[in-house]
Amino acid sequence: MKKIKHLVVLGLTVVVFWACNSTQSAGAIALKTEQFEALKELVATKSFTIDVKTAHPMQTQAVTQVTMALLRNTGNTAGRIDVTGDYIKVMQDSVKGSLSYFGEVQVVSTMNPQDAGIHFEGEPTTYEVTENSKKQYLKIEFDVKGKAESYEVIMTLYPNKKATVFVNSAYRNSIRYDGDIIANEDQEKTKS
Repeated sequence: MKKIKHLVVLGLTVVVFWACNSTQSAGAIALKTEQFEALKELVATKSFTIDVKTAHPMQTQAVTQVTMALLRNTGNTAGRIDVTGDYIKVMQDSVKGSLSYFGEVQVVSTMNPQDAGIHFEGEPTTYEVTENSKKQYLKIEFDVKGKAESYEVIMTLYPNKKATVFVNSAYRNSIRYDGDIIANEDQEKTKS
């Protein structure tokens, strides 16, 4: 009789935990869906900034060794470099970006060696937003001209206000950045 009683209590406990787990999952799904809708609204305003936190260069082994030597004792590695302060800003029909660059330049151009980062400002030649409802993310792709070269920028935006950005150029190795999504009006409030 005691064994049956213990089995019944154990069975009820399992059912209760399973029910609570599915309730949390439903709540988490609802929250993520709500966040995804808010993200879509923000992207539709074309008034947001990607506050870039880290750069992830795609380097050859030789460049990685040099980078590791230069970054020694800084808290960075060749694969992850803190670039707090870098950004990509979307403002209606224009975009502006100021990003540090770590990697190989394939073609020497008229770049100022003191400012070899990725900088652009102006109206993109293409701008496309793609929605993946199943995986709940937005992808924004645009092409924009800098002073000396053109860039292809691919931003993947997530409901938790995180973003991954890839920048491609004909003259440089690709680089990835990670950062946070901020509404431009929120950014202006924090500056005041």
